[in-house]
Amino acid sequence: MLQHFFGLLYLLAVSQLLSFTGSHADDECPVQLNPQRVIVKYGGSVSVNCSTSVPHRGLGWEASEGPVPMTRDSLITWRVSELREWGIETSCFINYNKTQCTVNLPVTIYKTPDSVSISTVNHNGPMMERNQYELQCDVLNVAPVQNLTVNWYKGQTLVNQTIFTDTIKTPVNKTSKLLIRPDRADDGAQYWCEAKLELGEEGPQPPPTASSEHLSITVYFKPIINETKLPSIVPVFRGYPVVIVCEAKGNPKPTISWSVNSNNIVYSGTLTITDSTPEDLHCIANSSAGITTRRVKVSIQDISISTGNHIGPMIVGEEYDLQCDVRTVAKSVVVRLYRRQHLVNETIFTDTIKTPGNKTSKHLIRPDRADDGAHYWCEAELELGEGPQPSPKVTSESLNIIVYFKPIINETKLPSIVSVFRGYPLVIVCEAEGNPKPTISWNLSTTEIVYSETLTITDSTPEDLLCIASNSVGITTRHVKVVLKEDYLPLIAGLVAITVAFISVIFIFIYSIYYKTAKMGRYNLKDAKLSPQNGDIAQNGKDNSIPMKKLSQSNILA
Repeated sequence: MLQHFFGLLYLLAVSQLLSFTGSHADDECPVQLNPQRVIVKYGGSVSVNCSTSVPHRGLGWEASEGPVPMTRDSLITWRVSELREWGIETSCFINYNKTQCTVNLPVTIYKTPDSVSISTVNHNGPMMERNQYELQCDVLNVAPVQNLTVNWYKGQTLVNQTIFTDTIKTPVNKTSKLLIRPDRADDGAQYWCEAKLELGEEGPQPPPTASSEHLSITVYFKPIINETKLPSIVPVFRGYPVVIVCEAKGNPKPTISWSVNSNNIVYSGTLTITDSTPEDLHCIANSSAGITTRRVKVSIQDISISTGNHIGPMIVGEEYDLQCDVRTVAKSVVVRLYRRQHLVNETIFTDTIKTPGNKTSKHLIRPDRADDGAHYWCEAELELGEGPQPSPKVTSESLNIIVYFKPIINETKLPSIVSVFRGYPLVIVCEAEGNPKPTISWNLSTTEIVYSETLTITDSTPEDLLCIASNSVGITTRHVKVVLKEDYLPLIAGLVAITVAFISVIFIFIYSIYYKTAKMGRYNLKDAKLSPQNGDIAQNGKDNSIPMKKLSQSNILA
């Protein structure tokens, strides 16, 4: 303490002397300092040489701590083993040419902070996304503050810097603040601050630093529903149930529920939907940070078949459009038209539209009578990319067509010429096929019409008849010519009977002659002998014996 006092007196005396004798500017003073500037940690040692190359009458150090008395040497050293005077001023002076000049030695004493800490200002607990918060970095007992830089980091990324311009040399406490507006990406992020003393090239390298602990922040944010996993339009096919997933990120973890209708809430991350599920669904992700909803439209994939602008039965030979209408969200659709089980047309649609749309495939038909009652139906095979495999198929209801056609009279059953014998009535049939079922009538004359499929004709029936088969499609007629014939059958039968009788008489006569000749025969009685054993047997000299009947004389004469 006493040393400091005498040093101050010495400096005062020198300054007074200089005020009378004058002084040279530093750049004109023939002394050199090594080093030319001193940066030393508080309580550290310092050593600086002051030298000259000119003759002089004295060289010395003026200093508020550790002054060095004047000497006639050409080099003098200022040393302090523990420098603790914050506002120290020191200079090297030389007396030459009846004058005295000085060179000041810049001395910077620094002190690293006792502590560096980070905190949130007026807030505790989790932060809400997009709200503004203030972080504070407290640096205690650091000097010199004009060389202090506070760096703010998020993780390893520098996000802000604070530079101080105060000229005070003694240790002070300094505070740096940082405004943040965290988002969900900042959840779990670590903020920290660093106090760095930038003391220049003469200072310690690397510059001395002190860092705070890491402040890990928790950010609460409103749920975010994964729209990739839950599209806004979900196609549903008959017979193909679909499980949809509502997945949401949020802090805190959200609760997932489905609003199927006003009275039905399902608490689950998944939902199975079918073609009977309501068209509009809502996924609800709920947490203390907020509520997020996503609307899902159930698109019933359907296909229908119609006859375009035609209503009612079709007429044979005319042209009609069969139309397959598909309601789908598939990017690629193959529409097929079948008649019964046979493919008759195929149309391929490809587009990039993601919203439900109608696709129409048309096919021109010209029905004939064989098509009456035939059923047509449509099938749509849908390509959904990552959807169900194999690709789902949607089938329409069957369209049964009714074909009207003009009556066709069965000519086999109704010949064009009909013969009738006098006195023998004949029933003829006019049978016709048609749709709708035709009405049958007979035109006997300009005034006489008989409504019946059958007609009894006699010898009094007109020679020309007309069968008329009519329906809503048209009229078909068949001309029948009646030929009246006489009945010669009884005469022919009589002639046949007479002929047969005559032939029978001739036959009987011939047969009787033959019988008498072949059956009665002639006998020779010459040399006939009566057998003693059998008096009625005659022998003709042969082995065969012929029975003979004994005849009386009267028989012989006869």
